[in-house]
Amino acid sequence: MEIKVVIEDVVPEKEYILMTKPGEEITFVEVMDRLGIKFYRPCGGIGKCLSCAVRFVYGAPEMTSDDERALEFWEMRNGWRLGCKCVITRDCKIQVPKRFVSEINSIGVPQTIDELPLDKTNIAIAVDIGTTTLAATAVELNTGKVLRQHTWTNGQTKYGMDVMTRIKAAIDGHAEELQQLVMGDLMAMGTKIIGEDFLTHKVVMSGNTVMTHLLLKYPVDGMAQYPFHPYTLDPIKFREEHRDIFFMPSISAFVGGDIVSGLYYIKQQSKLRHKEEDVFLMVDMGTNAELVLFDGQKYWCSSASAGPALEGASLSCGCASVRGAINHLSIHDRQVKYTTIGGEKPIGLCGSGVIDLIHELKRNNIIDAGGLLIDEYADRGFPVAEGVVITGEDIQQVLLAKAAIRAGIEMLLNASKMSIESINHLYIAGGLGASVGIWSASGIGLFPQPLINKFESLGNASLLGDIAFIMDPDEASLMEIKNNSQIVILATDPKFEQLFLENLTL
Repeated sequence: MEIKVVIEDVVPEKEYILMTKPGEEITFVEVMDRLGIKFYRPCGGIGKCLSCAVRFVYGAPEMTSDDERALEFWEMRNGWRLGCKCVITRDCKIQVPKRFVSEINSIGVPQTIDELPLDKTNIAIAVDIGTTTLAATAVELNTGKVLRQHTWTNGQTKYGMDVMTRIKAAIDGHAEELQQLVMGDLMAMGTKIIGEDFLTHKVVMSGNTVMTHLLLKYPVDGMAQYPFHPYTLDPIKFREEHRDIFFMPSISAFVGGDIVSGLYYIKQQSKLRHKEEDVFLMVDMGTNAELVLFDGQKYWCSSASAGPALEGASLSCGCASVRGAINHLSIHDRQVKYTTIGGEKPIGLCGSGVIDLIHELKRNNIIDAGGLLIDEYADRGFPVAEGVVITGEDIQQVLLAKAAIRAGIEMLLNASKMSIESINHLYIAGGLGASVGIWSASGIGLFPQPLINKFESLGNASLLGDIAFIMDPDEASLMEIKNNSQIVILATDPKFEQLFLENLTL
């Protein structure tokens, strides 16, 4: 059986061919695995998000009930099928939308030089293990210079875009593969930034609690359901050959080492400015949204289950932060002006583009306070660019995510008995946080308006904290952050539900 795969809008077009045994049945996902092409499935292939449709030029499988839930009849007649559920039994050619296979872009830290020092043994590596994206930076130990860095899409995305789908995959017997996927990615990144013969004395890693557990192959069963008990929250350190390897401690099952690392960076910077008691709110906007309010003494922490909507992954018009993703836009007289990552042809909306769009739709009275499109666009959605349309259902998903984060912020303020006015700094971190427009985010009610002038984008705070710890390894400060943190549980508190409902408007 001959299976051909082409990626849409890639010039020159490249055709991937997989030959299988006659009569063999094979899933589309397995085809992509064998060809070595990453294929993103936001829900991990359980058929929940219904967003991973691909088109068969010829040889389309029979229509299934999954296809019928995801697609219009005319789309199925034209060869479209739900990628995560496809079973191929005959020769075929498949067109795959570019947004499902493009390498995800991630903000890093400012790079200093491109040439490595002659002494390759004087190098440390900082690693941020993100749910969606991995980032690594080579640092010169005696100067702190950032030498090279690289980002890489986490290979575990084949099992879904959020931590709960990864936990389920591990429990279902894929723990070994999940570990090996990240190990392979990390080794490839190491080779990419400092070559085949790289030698390092120190490696500092940070990631959310689930990602760290999966990499270390610790059991994740305790984090599958409430009350969410991790195997460990402690810092992990060991020596492998000539390298000292250190994993940041976590605060809870869903406030992990990446947040501790970011707080460490903020703390080190505050010391330099002699502003150690400044009150701040840190929001890490990645695949999940972690929230920390520091009241001058204690860290009030929580995690808002915003889902993947604010990263575009679960939206019909959405995509990750890949080349061609619309990242910023404005609307005047119903005309949309936009920019895309890499300046390429638009393939969808990433998180910052989605937030801009919702704000602009409201500003132009194309949606009302409840997010409902005006009659003109109610049925077919609002056209953003060729092939990119936002629907009423997409808008409602964004409102749900926005309401969860804003309600989480208000819960932290209530728990700490602090007011918005007392906050000195609003730090936004994470992949989305690096590119989000603060006026748009505030305009849709994601952040309180009084914090606009206190806004500071940190970029990859987790990576910055790793680098800070490489240069000043103060474990006592890390433990002070961990031990002086108070978790505010949202899901079981009726006050959160009330605040959530109150924030379901623009």
